[in-house]
Amino acid sequence: MKRNILFFIVFIFCLNSDHICAQDIIQEKDSISIYQDINDLSKKNKFSRFIYKLVFKESALEAENLVPFKPKKKKKVVSTSQEGKIIRNITIETLDPFGYSITNEKKVPKRKLENFGNSVHIKTNEITIRNIMLFKKHDKLDAKLVLESERLIRSQRYIREVTIVPVDIPNSKDSIDVKIRVLDSWTLIPTGSLSSNESSVKLTERNILGFGHLISGNIKNRFDTKERATYAQYSINNIKNTYIRLDLDYANDFNNDSKRSIDINRPFYSVITKNAGGFYFENRLRTEQIPFFDDFILRDVSYDFQEYWYGRAFKINSKDNPERYFTNMIIALTYNQKVFGRVLDAVLDPSNYFSNEKNWIGMIGVSKQKFYQDKFVFNYNITEDIPYGENIALIIGHQEKNSNSRMYTGLSVSYGKKYSFGYASGFAEWGSFYDAGLTEQTTFKIGLNYFSPLISWGKWHFRQFVKPTYVWGNNRDESFKDRLNLLEADGLPGFNNRLNGTQKWTASFQTQSYIPGSWYGFRFSPYFNMTLGSLANEKALFSSKVYSKFSIGALINNDFLVFNSFQISFSYYPTIPFEGDDEMKFNSFENTNLTLYDFQLSKPAYIKYE
Repeated sequence: MKRNILFFIVFIFCLNSDHICAQDIIQEKDSISIYQDINDLSKKNKFSRFIYKLVFKESALEAENLVPFKPKKKKKVVSTSQEGKIIRNITIETLDPFGYSITNEKKVPKRKLENFGNSVHIKTNEITIRNIMLFKKHDKLDAKLVLESERLIRSQRYIREVTIVPVDIPNSKDSIDVKIRVLDSWTLIPTGSLSSNESSVKLTERNILGFGHLISGNIKNRFDTKERATYAQYSINNIKNTYIRLDLDYANDFNNDSKRSIDINRPFYSVITKNAGGFYFENRLRTEQIPFFDDFILRDVSYDFQEYWYGRAFKINSKDNPERYFTNMIIALTYNQKVFGRVLDAVLDPSNYFSNEKNWIGMIGVSKQKFYQDKFVFNYNITEDIPYGENIALIIGHQEKNSNSRMYTGLSVSYGKKYSFGYASGFAEWGSFYDAGLTEQTTFKIGLNYFSPLISWGKWHFRQFVKPTYVWGNNRDESFKDRLNLLEADGLPGFNNRLNGTQKWTASFQTQSYIPGSWYGFRFSPYFNMTLGSLANEKALFSSKVYSKFSIGALINNDFLVFNSFQISFSYYPTIPFEGDDEMKFNSFENTNLTLYDFQLSKPAYIKYE
């Protein structure tokens, strides 16, 4: 009886301490054995078993590897007997987003609202899906290409789910059919944001007429100056199965700033890609906020930028090596140049930072990229492809600027894997220019990205995200532009470039919940986020002031929409330099702070100092 009472007290204390008890125990003993001991102890008698079932679902513990279990063998998409057969026919069925299922063909929309939504939705065209596939009619059936095609189709923002199923043909020994079912997403997406001094409204259609094209428009308003900014984008994600992408961007920003650009490129979209490359043109007029004595002044800067690059992938492992398919050696070269129209006066830009330049950048590296499937990460109960792998790349460059030539070398390393304690990835990057044997504008970056296994409590699910980064610069240019800032990319929106330094660290911690139930397909996933950051110049970084942001809010997902975590948040800032203390902000935007590294080498570039 004493053991039962002790057992009950341990359970209650753990629940009321946000699992602090479990965390302390895990530090002393492996988590699997601890939960196994609790499980075994609960079987001593009926009372302890009753208490155990009140607190834990054994199936949930097994799903999280907290007690040993024998995993079910995943059924192969392509069986051994089907591999290598000639594809006779490929049938593609695209489904409207409401009321249908890719696995249950008998499921159809029943509610009037579902039927109305489907009636105004334009389904993805069959040719759009064929353009994404890596196999075609009369090819030999290849399981790897089937899985990779499934991933590529699922990665399109206008697709929610997809299945590719080989169908045996009666009395045929060498031929097979392939059936593809695709469930569309609702693709007309409104977003926006609101703060004390600015509002934004954005409308995006990701699948124009079912062809997979994107068009987007955004209008921003500043309340104090009554200025308006407009933005527009048009994108073709895949031109005729070539995986060549076209992006057209236009912006008429605040302060009469403007941007017009065209980008045509073919990335290393898959491990099977042999050739990649592209070109980019941009015309830009931008207002720079320049420090001048104890104040800041505004000046215009304009330039034209053009860039060209090409890359080639080679298989390096032997044909009998199972890693051959996923591993490539990448060799690539970039050339770009920037020509300024308007520059700053010499007194405002003594180092001629804003001046014409030409760059040749080469890269040689080895990349290994894989994916595993998970749910409840960035979307609610939708299959997501999580990248993992490793790469290493050597970067060699040459720059001509201010009538001077200098060399550049850099090294980039990254690694990611799914462990029993969660998903973890990390990267380290270093790069530096060399002039007369001295290093200039050196950059060193290191970062981690972690999210926990899915923690289940009844029908509720939780994950913990952690993302720390550190950036250090040495012998940087004198210009204010060659400095680090705490900006939106670091998870600290609201800070501006008036606060800067040569080194910084940031750390973001987000506790994410996924609650059961929905409202017209909308699922609200509450979260708590704490982001910290600090900047420093010559003095020690960790003796500098730490700035912080505390947020509560919700990620909003929809059973029929795949916009990657639309977010509503209320944030509290203890201090924002040059703005004030105890600031509160309301924001709603697409969350991009917790994105994952994809482990695929691409266009050569200098290590970014940001």
